[in-house]
Amino acid sequence: MGWWWVPLMLLLPPWLPGNPGIQAGGSGLWQWVALTSWLLGVHPCLLCFGPPIQQAQFCHHITGAPLNDPQHQHCLEALVQAAVPLASVTVGSGQREALRDIIVDALHFLEKQKDMKPFEVSLQEAVNMIWVKLSQLEEAPACIPPCGYQPAAHVFQCATCRLVDCRFPLDCPVQDMWTHMDEAITLHCDVPFSTPRDLPITWMFAKDLRTQDLTLFEELQGSVERPLSLTLQDPTPGTIACCLGVLSEPLVRKYFYLNVSGGSVEAEQGLQAQFRAVLRWPHSRTPLHYTALLGLGLAVGCMVLVLLLV
Repeated sequence: MGWWWVPLMLLLPPWLPGNPGIQAGGSGLWQWVALTSWLLGVHPCLLCFGPPIQQAQFCHHITGAPLNDPQHQHCLEALVQAAVPLASVTVGSGQREALRDIIVDALHFLEKQKDMKPFEVSLQEAVNMIWVKLSQLEEAPACIPPCGYQPAAHVFQCATCRLVDCRFPLDCPVQDMWTHMDEAITLHCDVPFSTPRDLPITWMFAKDLRTQDLTLFEELQGSVERPLSLTLQDPTPGTIACCLGVLSEPLVRKYFYLNVSGGSVEAEQGLQAQFRAVLRWPHSRTPLHYTALLGLGLAVGCMVLVLLLV
C-alpha cells in the first residue's frame, strides 16, 4: 500500500496554479513544474485520499531544505521508493479508515524522529511499523464463486483507489433437481457467503420451461415453509427461482429446474400390494405374471372342455 500520498497532498496546495502565492516567472512556478514532473512517476494510490492533516510541506519540514534543493528531492524519491513494496496491498472495505490512521501515524513518527536519526533509518522504521499494523487488520472474506453480490468480500484496492467487488453475476447457474410427481421436494435458497439477517425472499415459477428470463416467471404466494426453504407437494416440470433480497436490488438469484418423472418405486409397490389384496393372494408369495395367469386360465378351460366332450 503506497502511504506516501500525504506528503504530496501537503506539498500540492501552496503551488497549484491560481494560488495567490504563485507568481509567473517566480520560483513558485518553477517548483510547480518540478513537482508535476515528479507526479508522473507516482503510484495512483498517492491520490486516493484527501489530506488528513494540514501542515507545511512535509519533506521541507523534515529536511529543512527548500523545494528546489537536491536534499528535498532526495526526500521525495526516498518516500516513493519506500512505498513500492506496499503498493499492492488491499484491505477490506471496512478497514479504509484504519488504513488511513496507520499512514498518518507513520508520518507523525517520521516527524518526531527528524532530529534524532538519519531520515533513511526513520523511514525504514516507519515502513516496518506499517507492515506490523497491516498484519493486525482483519482480512476481508474471500469471494465465493460462482454467483451473488457479496458486500462483505469487497476490498479497497490501492492500485485503483477504488472498492472492488467479486464481479460475480447475480444469477446462479440453473441447478437440475430430479423428483417424482407423487414425491414432495424441498428447495433451499441459502448461499455460502454471509448475508444480512431477515432479507426478503421471493419464490417464482416458470412452468414447463428451463429459463432464467424473469419475465417468464410468476410469483408463488403462500408456499414458503421457512425463510430459506420451499416445499412442493405435487411438483410440476419447470423452473423454480428464488430471489434473496428485494427484487430491485437482490443479492443473489438461484434457479432450480424440476425434472419430474412418473410415480416413485414406493408408489408402484403400493399398487402391487393393492393388486394382491384384490386377488386375495397370500402376502408371503409373489403374484404371478399376467401372462402366467392367462395361461393357467386357458389350461383350466381346455381341461373342462375335454371332460365335457368325454
